Amino acid sequence: MNSVFLEKRNNILGKEFYTNNSGKCFVLDYKGCNSILVAFYDPFCIVECAYGQLKDGRVSNPILPNVVNKGYLGVGSYNSVTHERLYYIWRSMLDRVYNDKRHLKQPTYRDVEVCKEWLCFQNFAKWCETQEFFDAKDDKGNHYEIDKDLLIKGNKQYSPDACCFVPKIVNSLLLNAKKSRGIYPIGVSYQKSSKKFSASFSNGGNQKHLGVFVTPEEAFQAYKEAKELFVIEKAEDWRDKIEDRVYQALLNYSISIDD
Repeated sequence: MNSVFLEKRNNILGKEFYTNNSGKCFVLDYKGCNSILVAFYDPFCIVECAYGQLKDGRVSNPILPNVVNKGYLGVGSYNSVTHERLYYIWRSMLDRVYNDKRHLKQPTYRDVEVCKEWLCFQNFAKWCETQEFFDAKDDKGNHYEIDKDLLIKGNKQYSPDACCFVPKIVNSLLLNAKKSRGIYPIGVSYQKSSKKFSASFSNGGNQKHLGVFVTPEEAFQAYKEAKELFVIEKAEDWRDKIEDRVYQALLNYSISIDD
């Protein structure tokens, strides 16, 4: 080692630097201007960087939860620029689950969580790329969407075992509009004029009227039978374009009066 290198190394070892978004770090080792090992205090993590990045504060702690105070980038090859779509899906998932402002419009997500493994972007991205239909698109050219409710009814956690990628039309089959439909069962509305109960469901953008009934229970039963049959029809339409476990879940999908 020459004297200039040793002088630079001795001057920087142990020195603390402030970063733009990850607090303080200190230098553990100096191998050259483009290879400096720094350690973050909390949470503890070792990162390699260049001196220019360190001087300007452009070094980040990859395990600091800075996405909705829950998610973190992690150590690995996936990043928000090269893997923009993966990052968007991951960040949107975390935002739905942990952003309190979002819960004002989507209160059903208040009781949902993301599994510990997926709080790390690296783990989530790796899982996505193992899914057969992650890159699939529907007949309108739209990418499939991540779904957490179909495989496990009533599921409250985004996790590898519960989630899958499905076309938007399949994803929309599971929406129950609980917030907006009022006090009556899913698919049921009250008609003031007749003092009876109407049953209807959306069959791909259009409302299909199923009739008028004396009780909400009768109206719900009509809805249940028609909607479950429609779900089966859609399962057959998409059979070759979805996972077999998704297809089977659609065939077995059952609607309860308290959904």
